[in-house]
Amino acid sequence: MAKPHVTRTLGPIHFEDLDPHRFEDLIRQLAYDFRPWQSIESTGRGGADDGFDVRAYEELRAATRPTEDDPEPEDVPHPMEGNVWMIQCKREKEVGPKKVASIISDAVDPANPPYGYILAAPVHFSKAAHDKFREELRGRGVMEFYLWGAGELEDMLYQPKNDHVLFAFFGISLTTRRRSRASEIRSVVSVKNKLLRVLGEDPRHKSVLVRDLNDDKYPYDEDCRDFDKRPPWKTYSVSSLHPLGLVVSVGKYFAYLDRRRKEWDFTRTGNLASTLDGRHTRRQTDRDEDRISVKGFWEQLPRENRVTFIRNGLIRYDAIEYVDDKGDCEYDVPHIFVPFDAERGPFVGFLEYLQINEHQHEGLSGLVRKEVFPSSFPVPTFGTIHEDKVIQLDAATRSSLRYGAGDITLYDVAKQYGYLKPTDVVSIDGADERKGDRKLLKVTSVASAKGEDLLKACEEDPALKAAIERQIGRELRKNDSVDVIEAVSIYDWQIEQNRPVL
Repeated sequence: MAKPHVTRTLGPIHFEDLDPHRFEDLIRQLAYDFRPWQSIESTGRGGADDGFDVRAYEELRAATRPTEDDPEPEDVPHPMEGNVWMIQCKREKEVGPKKVASIISDAVDPANPPYGYILAAPVHFSKAAHDKFREELRGRGVMEFYLWGAGELEDMLYQPKNDHVLFAFFGISLTTRRRSRASEIRSVVSVKNKLLRVLGEDPRHKSVLVRDLNDDKYPYDEDCRDFDKRPPWKTYSVSSLHPLGLVVSVGKYFAYLDRRRKEWDFTRTGNLASTLDGRHTRRQTDRDEDRISVKGFWEQLPRENRVTFIRNGLIRYDAIEYVDDKGDCEYDVPHIFVPFDAERGPFVGFLEYLQINEHQHEGLSGLVRKEVFPSSFPVPTFGTIHEDKVIQLDAATRSSLRYGAGDITLYDVAKQYGYLKPTDVVSIDGADERKGDRKLLKVTSVASAKGEDLLKACEEDPALKAAIERQIGRELRKNDSVDVIEAVSIYDWQIEQNRPVL
């Protein structure tokens, strides 16, 4: 599955959309909380502003009233006076060091400097511009000075206290976004919890009907154009509940894997993923005849190369609009309503891997696709039916067949099974017969192996060495030439139907 990646970010704020006077209004709004002001005056809009766009007086601490004993009452500051700040706004595309020096030179009189100075412009100031700004203002006797560039302005606007300013000037509200995100999370959690209630803690193999939210033809598939290719509703078998959504089985195919050569292949013919039709009966997605033909080919591959290719689809919780846990008379399974994509249907992504056995999987990364499966498959047939031959099995192998093992491997150093070829059928000595059915072996693969190679394999699997030596009746030697016959158990009635067991 391509890892689902959803990013929600804000792009750069478009200060260029504001005219110069509106930009001045923005800076004045941001300045209100910068200091405890006695007053703020907008001087730029009236013209003849003497270089000031905004003039502000910083609030003084409360002064005591002069008394008769005060020797110099005229030195007590008036309550309306305070440190003067000069705020200049330049809505320009670029402000370099020379431009900074020119702005300050025109606005700040060294003989009568303000206490504080702020230059605001929606640009990203360079280090050289910052250095020039500091140098010019310190040389003119300004006590405090700040350079507000695009980054500083965005930081201020994204503060919660300035959310109303951000909305007033740019139509963006982070508070609203947070509330919307909280609503999304509540919806996702609600859907996930409902699916848990409907499907249970272990939802595997349970069926759901996934329906296109925009479809109005259900349940009449004859009214839907291209229903077979793009069905607006379809049942799936649930695989798991992923942290992001519901995972269902889309495809399960016969496949090939050579782990030593890092090669693999699969065929889309004979999809093993099951579904339900409108009469509530489980069926395979492909015809039985197709699956039988493909399996007949697949069974003749060496057992170590036989795997299945799994393709699962992810339906995100936040895409599920509604879950009908009751279903209806046509499909009495839970119905899940999702907007369908034209290409992917209800899925946001897919998880694909090779299933070696029930507990072992292999990813596709690092593997090379090699053509193994043909484009068409003949109807499988049986080879020679060896009515006069009998396979002698040791007690352990016979016991494994008796209790359900469908596949076995025979090891032969005496060449007693040299007559067997793939698809041949042979009887088993002492096999159980139940209800008149006789169990046989159908050969799927015949190969020759060196004892030296088998001994290396036995180093990783001691049970393999025991099985081989139990069958050949002695210790395995390096110079042995061993016939390896792989077979699957079948019943005699299957020969009459001319097909392998499914």
